[in-house]
Amino acid sequence: MKKLLVFVFAMVVLASLVLAGCAPAAPAASSAAPASSEAAPASSEAAPASSEAAPASSAAAFNPADYPLAMAIGVKNHPVHRIVELGFLKAAQELGYTAEVIGTEGTDWNEVYAACDAAAAQGVKGIMLWAGDDTAFPTLKKMKAANVAVGIAHFKFDPWPEGLTFGLACDAAAYGKACADFIAERIKGKKGSVAVTQNTKNNTENAAADAFNARMKELALPDVKVLPVELEGSDINAATNINAAIIQKNPDLIAAFGTTGNSPVTWSDAAAKAGKKAGEIVIVGMDYTEANLAKIASGECAAIIAQPLYDEAYQTAKLLDQYFRTGDVPQWTPLDAPLVYKGGSGTSDPGYYTGILEEVKTWFK
Repeated sequence: MKKLLVFVFAMVVLASLVLAGCAPAAPAASSAAPASSEAAPASSEAAPASSEAAPASSAAAFNPADYPLAMAIGVKNHPVHRIVELGFLKAAQELGYTAEVIGTEGTDWNEVYAACDAAAAQGVKGIMLWAGDDTAFPTLKKMKAANVAVGIAHFKFDPWPEGLTFGLACDAAAYGKACADFIAERIKGKKGSVAVTQNTKNNTENAAADAFNARMKELALPDVKVLPVELEGSDINAATNINAAIIQKNPDLIAAFGTTGNSPVTWSDAAAKAGKKAGEIVIVGMDYTEANLAKIASGECAAIIAQPLYDEAYQTAKLLDQYFRTGDVPQWTPLDAPLVYKGGSGTSDPGYYTGILEEVKTWFK
């Protein structure tokens, strides 16, 4: 009888265990819990990236048409600025964005900044701003408050201004130094003065001129004097007259470095006005406009510095696209600016830039 009772009791215990969901297996489930808990931080750490990339939370749902773009610039019809505008507009078109050029045909940058304010109010989400000094800082803060991403190409700021999403440009100091080396080679053994002119005082042109002067001092060419920097401005006729006056005041002038896009033309024409033969003054200026390349072909201008005008604007549109999709872009992107001269090869060959200029004509016809 006792054996029977023991057997019955054992069966009752076994049945209770079965009804409890096989409790003996619980330790295995419990031992798995820490693994689940340890995985949680990884999920938590990933959250910021997901948050920054909020505009593209769903790649399939992202529509560039919902993020209108604008390029804000002064002197909109300047041939150099047309190259920049082409790069930005073409990239925007290829990426599926609507984009426009805003600003002014004149030189009042207050109009450019006012255009930025108006664009933000109208729903523009990204702006390429062509501005090179601290007058842009209040506008950058306004754009940040309006949740508008801003990229500035061509100009570098230090310290970094509040509200600027990213920047990219060639190194003005690097090409200023390269220009000094080029001119020094061309005037080797000569005596005389070297002129330096700028359009305006701004971060980029200041850096180029300063680097040029510093390098010329290092080279210490005998009987060569670098003149103080003068401003020639953006008007071609006025600048030509200013440069002609510099030649008149310094009849021993043997070279000139102009940091503005008009310099190859203004200095070449000024030299001709002064009765100088083509190439008698070693002239180096900026930018691969049609007029500037023609001055190289004629031998009046020795070289130009090919600032990556088209490329820096094209890349700005691409970086805005990257920012909208991922919330993450490099703060600074460096670009190259080669010297272009007759007989040069690759990106130093004047013919390399002909295709870009032809496309500018077609786009803005």
